Amino acid sequence: MLGLFGNEHRAPTPEQVDQHEAELKTSKDYEFHHYEGAERGFFYYDRPMYRIEQALDGWQKVFAFSGKHLAK
Repeated sequence: MLGLFGNEHRAPTPEQVDQHEAELKTSKDYEFHHYEGAERGFFYYDRPMYRIEQALDGWQKVFAFSGKHLAK
């Protein structure tokens, strides 16, 4: 499981994300990443909530995670 979360978004809140991550700590196949200054939809390049730096980093994480887990 890969989670990319904007810290400015409130559903789930950063605290809820932390709670979910605490429950997943026993799993080896998950990664959660938090992005300051981003909210939900920061990947949408045609919308005001787009954040290029966070989106580019997020895409790198998507491809790395997919390559790692789909290559098995």
